[in-house]
Amino acid sequence: MIKAIAIDDEKNALGIIKEFCYRIPDMELAEVFTDPLKALPYISKHPDIELLFLDIQMTKLNGLVLAQNLPDEKPRIILTTAYPDYALKGYEMDVIDYLLKPFSFERFDRSVQKVRSVLNKPTSVFEKNMVRLTPGIDDFVFVKTDYKTLKVRLSEILYIEGSGNYVTLHTSKSKIMALQNLKLFEEQLQPYKFIRIHKSYIISVNFIDAIDKSSVWIGNKELPIGDSYKGIFKEFMNFNYKQF
Repeated sequence: MIKAIAIDDEKNALGIIKEFCYRIPDMELAEVFTDPLKALPYISKHPDIELLFLDIQMTKLNGLVLAQNLPDEKPRIILTTAYPDYALKGYEMDVIDYLLKPFSFERFDRSVQKVRSVLNKPTSVFEKNMVRLTPGIDDFVFVKTDYKTLKVRLSEILYIEGSGNYVTLHTSKSKIMALQNLKLFEEQLQPYKFIRIHKSYIISVNFIDAIDKSSVWIGNKELPIGDSYKGIFKEFMNFNYKQF
């Protein structure tokens, strides 16, 4: 059972979250708040709260400010907002997901699945890498480039290449360069069918065309498999996909 609370100064938005939580058997929405200032002491007194649905743009207190003032043993956070400009800041704060209003039950349910994959606390690196979702059309990240913040659908990402403090997202439509750390992407993509095969590469398993002893092929691009990544990559592929 995932024990959660929701904070949003719009009652209609809280009503939707209540309805969606009711439809998920292992979700318990313990409390809802329209006043974020009343939520903080409640969270401090209830360390068993595991998940927080948090609106950002609220009149009394910005949700991102609230998140920064949570206790050390803070719950996992899913941001819910109508303002996509806040998404990148939310990901930098290590939130589990970002729900852009209005969101469907299916998109809401996928967010909860991501929370499950984190709260299960796998006992090994191998088990952790087995818990993966196939990216859907509503799954995306926001990436900050030199001039703008771009919305990138996970289903379009072929692979991500890291070089120092920069990453290049190779998608089915274009290449996008961003001043970000590859480790950040690895953490955000953990619930999905992406896997790191090298210190410089994260790949989408869905786009693999061929594999040999030391490389994977995505289209006509050969990507190396690092020696320290070969074991977990092989186990992951053997566990999830039939080999003939």
